[in-house]
Amino acid sequence: MKKLIYIFIALILFGGCSKQNNDTTEQQQVTAPKIEIDENTVFTFDINTLKSGCDDYGEIICAINNSIKCTINPLFEDCKSNKDLMPDFVFMQDESLQRPTSQSYKITKLKPLVDGTIEVFTQSTCNGNWFGLCNGNIIFVMENKNGRWAVKDLYALEN
Repeated sequence: MKKLIYIFIALILFGGCSKQNNDTTEQQQVTAPKIEIDENTVFTFDINTLKSGCDDYGEIICAINNSIKCTINPLFEDCKSNKDLMPDFVFMQDESLQRPTSQSYKITKLKPLVDGTIEVFTQSTCNGNWFGLCNGNIIFVMENKNGRWAVKDLYALEN
């Protein structure tokens, strides 16, 4: 009988802990902002036709586009004023980096994370190598920085 009471108490304690963890997870859930683009929209950039400013696709796409413009040409006019909105390695200067001179991408998925960041999954192509971060499945990790969306990091996934 004592064993049955101990098991019953353990189940009550376990159930109480489980409910508390679920409440915490629900409170931390982040919602991805809406991005108003067609699912087949492809953004294309070339070193010879880079334009200053952003189109009206929203702040997340603007931040990604600025990151790509600065990947192609870190001396581009918009890069200096937006330097704090992208990773420092975007501005590295070295001939061995094999920077692309053109790059295209299409957004395939948005994934909000519990820490407030958002992963933007893209399918990307470029004519360079640049750390392996411009061809294939490239994920841009976005964070809200002083009320503006910024590219916190980016990484590639194997196909």
